[in-house]
Amino acid sequence: MLVPGQTPSVAIPTTLRQVDGLLNAGRVDEAIVACRDILRRHADYAPALLLLSRALSRRGLHRQARDAALSAWATRPQDPAVLFEAGRRLRYFNEYEALEACYTMPAFTDHAPPQALTEAALSLSSIGLNEQALALVEAALRKAPELAAAYYMRGNIRSFMGAFDAAEADYELSLAKDPRMFQAAWMRSGLRAQTAESNSVDHLRKQLRHATPGGKGEIYLEFAMHKELHDLGRYDEAWQHLASGCQKKRALLNYRTDASRRVFSQLKKVCTARFVSDTVSPLPQPTPIFVVGMHRSGTTLIERVLAGHSQVHDAGETYAFAEEMKLATDQAGGLVLDAGLVDAAAGADFVRVAAGYATRATWLAQGKPFFTEKLPSNFLHAGFIAKALPQAKIVHLARNPMDTAFSNLRTLFSEAAPYSYEQTELADYVIESHKLMRWWQEVLGDRLLVVDYAHLVADFETQVRRIADFCGLPFEPAMLDIARDGGVVTTASAVQLRDGLRKDRGAAWLPYAEQLTPLRAALQAQQLLPDWVQRDDAHAR
Repeated sequence: MLVPGQTPSVAIPTTLRQVDGLLNAGRVDEAIVACRDILRRHADYAPALLLLSRALSRRGLHRQARDAALSAWATRPQDPAVLFEAGRRLRYFNEYEALEACYTMPAFTDHAPPQALTEAALSLSSIGLNEQALALVEAALRKAPELAAAYYMRGNIRSFMGAFDAAEADYELSLAKDPRMFQAAWMRSGLRAQTAESNSVDHLRKQLRHATPGGKGEIYLEFAMHKELHDLGRYDEAWQHLASGCQKKRALLNYRTDASRRVFSQLKKVCTARFVSDTVSPLPQPTPIFVVGMHRSGTTLIERVLAGHSQVHDAGETYAFAEEMKLATDQAGGLVLDAGLVDAAAGADFVRVAAGYATRATWLAQGKPFFTEKLPSNFLHAGFIAKALPQAKIVHLARNPMDTAFSNLRTLFSEAAPYSYEQTELADYVIESHKLMRWWQEVLGDRLLVVDYAHLVADFETQVRRIADFCGLPFEPAMLDIARDGGVVTTASAVQLRDGLRKDRGAAWLPYAEQLTPLRAALQAQQLLPDWVQRDDAHAR
């Protein structure tokens, strides 16, 4: 039996390199057999367990892959390289508590190379642990003061925490260290409204000449140019860069409208009223409040409202419930779910889902009796959430589909929303999402609260009181102060929400009404648009 962190022999690492070669060559089954042969001789050898986890994921054996990753972590390795890989696997399986412990071990924080510390900071920040992430970035910069990626990461963290001037300074440092750190230019463009006296358009134009055509860096710059030119009112130029950025991003994605439609169709077939009403007995745990809707529909605003309550912790955008569904169905299920997972869910053990989620809830709530789950795409899981977690609250944000769709179109997502870069695909997804939400209203009844974004901003306190009442919370005035200091906003709404509630954020698409004709026509055909949007002279509003 190995002592944690001990290398069993000189031969094992060579063998692992050979196994890694098998995996990279697509010889997955051979790699699995080889890993298991090593583990028969050295059952607690963490590197072999982690390699086995990767191989099992490639084979689609989600539960076994997760078990192998947890077994590797259970050995408490001390090698920073092994800890780094363990953390990556733990993040993949949304094991947030273990991930936090892994990347805050002194064996990692004190000895990992700066690049690994920076990537680990990204993982911690993505689950809301921004103070811990900031500590890792600072450690990276002490070791490598010239590391552009670390300044970029620190800028992101500071932006999420509301320190926008400091974030801008970090983005400038990142670009000074590496002029091709184009994502820093993109993030910098979103920190404030650009003005004729202060903008980066000329510099961005120069950077575009040096970007790899069709590459990710060029896409960052195209979206940055759109944002700055839009702020300056140079709408024709802004549209050209947005259209170009969307086209280039779409070329990198493997997205199919028919696959999305199948997911929506299968959800309605599986999640009937009878299926959903046969719920699991609730387990003692903090109460989750799921805030769902399309991306860019206002879900972050609702989370900010709820996080102002003394009994609520804002857990941010987690994949905790989605992960429990993947484990229950033994399906990787894409980022959130796919049709295969939905099909398998018809026979899933929802007692297992509830028990697994209850374990996660303790960490997510951070000691408070309520916590928010603000992953917009959890609207796909609404029926499964209601079945497994009868105590859960589900709040759905409904916003003018044209405002929501255009906001999706002009947002550069990382992995989410692959449907959002081409107008007909975007329109189709919006339409299918609208139909699904109507289905959830019929199936879930008063277990789902629909909040209209326009009503929310028009009569804020009334709607906030309504949300609090639905969640079983006594109203607290702090819920109205969304511009308050403190808290973290890790979405594209980070800057806007720090400005407080504004009623003039709608209809940003109006200057592009003509260019958006395909999107408008598709939504209009489904009668999803207000009358004024449907008029041919909408741009004259």
